[in-house]
Amino acid sequence: MKARIKWLESACLVGESESGHCVVLDGSPEIGGRNIGVRPMELILIGLGGCTAMDVLSILKKQRQQVTDCVIEVDGQRSDGQPKVFNQIHLHFIVTGHQLKEQQVKRAIDLSAEKYCSVSAMLEKTATITHDYEIREEAATM
Repeated sequence: MKARIKWLESACLVGESESGHCVVLDGSPEIGGRNIGVRPMELILIGLGGCTAMDVLSILKKQRQQVTDCVIEVDGQRSDGQPKVFNQIHLHFIVTGHQLKEQQVKRAIDLSAEKYCSVSAMLEKTATITHDYEIREEAATM
């Protein structure tokens, strides 16, 4: 897997993935950025949330759970000293669907955290990663 990062100006960069997708990165005005892109450490949290979401949704689909929405809220705390790595990360899953079985939702989240999520496996070297979830019933449509 490869990526290419190109400096544009000040603290603004464009990252391009091997698959051809781009993302704008920028810093805060305090470091000379214009705040027009995501911060690199924010991308780490987004990557974690995306990786575990793909796992959980895939597992729930195989279990024939009727998921209609899935949101993961990720909260990361960084260390005070340099480098400012994440030392605590909490993921809150909000899974919506029709007659979802709590045991299967919990199991899917646990499997992602303990076995499948590559981003989580890397981050847990420096951070304590916790998670919780809520299940919402999709409102019936007429």
